[in-house]
Amino acid sequence: MMPYFPVRAALATFLALSLVACSAPVTQVAVPPVASDLSVRPLVSSLEVREISLPRYAASDDVVRAGLEGGIDTVPATMWADTPERGLTLHLADALARITGARVASEPWPFSEPPAATATVRVTRLLGGVNAAGQGRLLFSGSYAIAPVASGLNDRAGRFDIQVPLAGDSPQDLANAQSAALGQLAETLARRIAR
Repeated sequence: MMPYFPVRAALATFLALSLVACSAPVTQVAVPPVASDLSVRPLVSSLEVREISLPRYAASDDVVRAGLEGGIDTVPATMWADTPERGLTLHLADALARITGARVASEPWPFSEPPAATATVRVTRLLGGVNAAGQGRLLFSGSYAIAPVASGLNDRAGRFDIQVPLAGDSPQDLANAQSAALGQLAETLARRIAR
């Protein structure tokens, strides 16, 4: 018959080691602020940016990338520092404010006067990865609509299909490419409301 105490001690040690293994540190990755040298004079004085609609895989807190066999892979022990929908929406609003000089904010609109227009962005693809040959790119595509709220602006809509080269396959490379792609989208939207 086996002694009771050593079995209990072994079980406790096993459980403690299992908990340590399961609680590996998670790296959080932040998307850098959008950079753009563009400056336009807008037709509207204010713009509300609605929360960006993302595909499920891109809306996840997990950092994902295109797998070599066509699937979508999760990067282990890595997550976005902000929820993707909120973070990308805030970055887009900030970029539009800098480019246009207009009062731009994400929803919910925080001011007492209604915005002159709203911008809605629906993303169908936001995925980057490096292929077997070591060439990488981020694909960012979808549609946008700009609608008047308290202005005489006409409805504007369009599609975007942005490709950004990836410097590598690291989570920070993906974040940098997302920032560059958002910059291109911000410039597209700014031109659509420019005089």
